[in-house]
Amino acid sequence: MKALFDTNIVLDVALDRPQLAASSRAALTWGFEHPGKACLAWHSVATLAYFLGRHSGRDAVRSLVGELVARLDIAGGSDRELLRAIELPVSDFEDAMIVALAESVAATHIVTRNTADFRRSPVKAVTPENFVRLTAKA
Repeated sequence: MKALFDTNIVLDVALDRPQLAASSRAALTWGFEHPGKACLAWHSVATLAYFLGRHSGRDAVRSLVGELVARLDIAGGSDRELLRAIELPVSDFEDAMIVALAESVAATHIVTRNTADFRRSPVKAVTPENFVRLTAKA
């Protein structure tokens, strides 16, 4: 099993979103405990920095990015992934970029709050709650 975490999962934890943070934290913890089996998209880091910077400031951003880089693989893309994203039957382009990166790193799952946005993805999208259940069975 290999997971690519969508931006919203890290934001749940970083912003301590009520009723969301616990399951997202459990999913990310699995990723932290399984080196080489969990990643985050390069472009997600910019989005995280923007939202967390507005909420918590520069030092919090640098701390979070440092922790993410130390504990998850960061999936970078190239023109190949962007061209693949254009081809995918996923309506939101940022989501298509996530799918293309998931394919390129051979992820089996995309962990996201927005599974409906990934219904046409060739990589299975699961909620953090379902991901935690799956990992408990594995």
